[in-house]
Amino acid sequence: MKLEVVYEDTQSKKEVVPNVVRKLIEQDKVVALIGEVASSNSIAAGPVVMELKVPAIAPTSTNPKVVLDPNDETKLNPYYFRACFIDPLQGTVMANFIYNNLGLTKAALIYNIAEDYNKGLAEYFKARFTELGGTVIIEETYPKDTQDFKPQLTKIKAANPEIIVTPNTYAESGLILRQAKELGIECPFMAGDSTHAPQVIEIAGQDAVQNLYLTTLYVDDDPDPAALAFAEKYRALYNSEPNSNACFSYETVMVLAEAIKKAGKAEPQAIRDAIETIKDVPVPSGKFSMDPETHNPLNKPVVVIKVKDDGFTFVAKVTPE
Repeated sequence: MKLEVVYEDTQSKKEVVPNVVRKLIEQDKVVALIGEVASSNSIAAGPVVMELKVPAIAPTSTNPKVVLDPNDETKLNPYYFRACFIDPLQGTVMANFIYNNLGLTKAALIYNIAEDYNKGLAEYFKARFTELGGTVIIEETYPKDTQDFKPQLTKIKAANPEIIVTPNTYAESGLILRQAKELGIECPFMAGDSTHAPQVIEIAGQDAVQNLYLTTLYVDDDPDPAALAFAEKYRALYNSEPNSNACFSYETVMVLAEAIKKAGKAEPQAIRDAIETIKDVPVPSGKFSMDPETHNPLNKPVVVIKVKDDGFTFVAKVTPE
């Protein structure tokens, strides 16, 4: 079987997404969609895939709303699926790691108030951290396109937290880390999967990220044989290190290809039905099975990593019970 891929750039703008999705379906006649990467953009795509009845799989959109009916969030969007864990689990793992593994009880939060991913992950982290007995002693937010984080960081420094949690994109976290270093903030940081990119080290500077922990989907030195094999193949092809976006985009293609094969025809409804029944597809992060009741993968692990020198290194893997 050979897949033909049609690409469109959303410019990572949620207001652009609906027209892009509509073009792909109505003009390019695609039978399934892979994307989007960011949760806000996938949420923006939801009404269109539901209206036009074409299935979509989001590789790395972790906000729970992605797979929900945009008109009634008590129901599923029948045409949207995801390949990754969701933020309630990621936020829980972040809180557990900080409280239980690092032994820290006083945290600060800084996040983008305009984005579903950032707000959601902050909320889930705070709920679990408080439940464990920790305290978020200061919570600072900022609007979209902020470049200067020093006003927020100055307040955070005065509050003297033991750790700062930045559930933001790598571009935002990179600037936050760099500016925190400039202000003399020395405590550790923890971020989520959207910060897991080599660019965060480039933006922040190597010295500013050596005490940064992250929760993510995948890291290239995960000791699991399937993960190591994927990393080796990726390096051979691209001469660079794979990140979680690369890994989970690959996994999404594998899942979609299996669904098309299972459907027996390149027809959107048949593919949608097949995605719901996907079971035990071998992928780099383990074996992929779709939960038809939630449109989320079953037992997708969260990987905890740390910056080491100019890259990332495996710390632990947490599989949901």
